[in-house]
Amino acid sequence: MIKKLSANDLHFLKLQQDLVNSSIPSGGGSPPKNPSATEFLDLMEKGIKEINIGAREAEKASMDLASGRTSNIHETMLAVTKAELGFNMMVQMRNKVIEAYQEVMRMQI
Repeated sequence: MIKKLSANDLHFLKLQQDLVNSSIPSGGGSPPKNPSATEFLDLMEKGIKEINIGAREAEKASMDLASGRTSNIHETMLAVTKAELGFNMMVQMRNKVIEAYQEVMRMQI
């Protein structure tokens, strides 16, 4: 069915946001703020909001079908599948971000 974001997922996204917004001092000062980092953060926030909206719409369509308010199973299944695909894409993006973070942590200084 539809998977909801857990508290751990939200905590991880908050940590990512904090990591993106933090600046690491280098030698004589801190690097200038990267505008592409805020663009990435905005893109991620927008994507999460859209996925959440899709999940709510799918849940509403499922409830309408179950209660008999609608009899169109095709639209309901499309909404549920769309929400599931969006969630799976978000999970894969999270996994890639974790892999990239782990790769950076393995780098020798």
